[in-house]
Amino acid sequence: MVKRTRYLRKMSLAEARTAFFSALDEVGFFQAAEEEIDVRAALGRVASRPVHARIPSPHFRSAAMDGIAVRSEDTLGARGDAPKFIPRENFEYIDTGDPLPEPYDAVVVIEQVNEVEGGVEIYEPAFPGKHVREVGEDFPQGAQVFPANRRLRPEAIAACLSTGNPTVWVKRKPKGLFIPTGSELIPPEADWGVGKVPETNSQLFRGYVEEWGGEAHVAPIVPDRLEEIRKAVLRALEEGYHFIAISAGTSKGREDFTAAIVAELGRVLVHGVGIAPGKPLLLGLIERTPVLGLPGYPVAAWVALVQFLKPMLERYLGCPAPPAPTVQGMLTHRIHSSLGTREFVRVRLEWRNEEVLVHPLPGGSSRLSTLTWADGIVEVPEGIEGYPKGAEVTVELLPR
Repeated sequence: MVKRTRYLRKMSLAEARTAFFSALDEVGFFQAAEEEIDVRAALGRVASRPVHARIPSPHFRSAAMDGIAVRSEDTLGARGDAPKFIPRENFEYIDTGDPLPEPYDAVVVIEQVNEVEGGVEIYEPAFPGKHVREVGEDFPQGAQVFPANRRLRPEAIAACLSTGNPTVWVKRKPKGLFIPTGSELIPPEADWGVGKVPETNSQLFRGYVEEWGGEAHVAPIVPDRLEEIRKAVLRALEEGYHFIAISAGTSKGREDFTAAIVAELGRVLVHGVGIAPGKPLLLGLIERTPVLGLPGYPVAAWVALVQFLKPMLERYLGCPAPPAPTVQGMLTHRIHSSLGTREFVRVRLEWRNEEVLVHPLPGGSSRLSTLTWADGIVEVPEGIEGYPKGAEVTVELLPR
């Protein structure tokens, strides 16, 4: 029987990230496995190997425009005020994409062709290769089509197929389990009553894990009983999940058991981070499996996921996301913050003429409305106590 542990030793965000990711590095967590899959099923997956052209693209000479196929020497001297006559036996009509027949080496576009008796007149010369797609002009045979460590988008899949690559090697999706804990929690479809709370944090976890390239699973709700939570964690370890998130139970309450369970089964690396919302976050390691003890309030859980789970999955997949776009704007109200805490303030933006007004939304950890209505985030660093009204601030835009 493990004992409930009450402790929080607040680290800065930078210290917590260093402690967490260094430990994961030590146990080789970031060494992702790979698998070969049908490229048509690879949308959004991260390539584990570069893709090279097995056949050139295009693989035959073809017309780049509708017109006539000609020998370029037959067109010399043609111009608008002195058209060049080409007899019918010396050209062929051709459409875009058609193979270029022998002995022709150029195409005159149809707009420059006038049909006359016995042939055509053309109004411009064609040099060798004009309006012709040469073999391999897009991807020569053996050329790199797509690099490793990038997500496959629709255009990459099309390029792979056009170069003879029906399959592609990708990194296996890291598989994570969310364990919701709390005797007050019920499934959203159950009958609601006073004192009962619909469990929704699993949807934050599921949605973001899948958006960030992982595979998300959700365990049944576990009541606030230490042995039940411990059994759920042991079951997750036996089933081979790459990472585990335990919702709630990370603070100092009478029924907060996550720290004790992680300490008994593995190591608590971080318990308390100087961020708001999200201070009670716990980060641990059981053998090679990272464990995130998430705060129960949804906005705090969201901050923890963005600040720790997102970069963890990016490093696992070797595919960091580009920085979020930002805008500069003027605060319409003062932002208060505590020294030693990095504050993540949700804001709404208003464009007025050429000025961007930044409206801070209500604080706290429990209001999902501040996420659904937010246009962006203003980060207040640890070393200052907020920003005054009228200050110019940087807003990191949220995806919309």
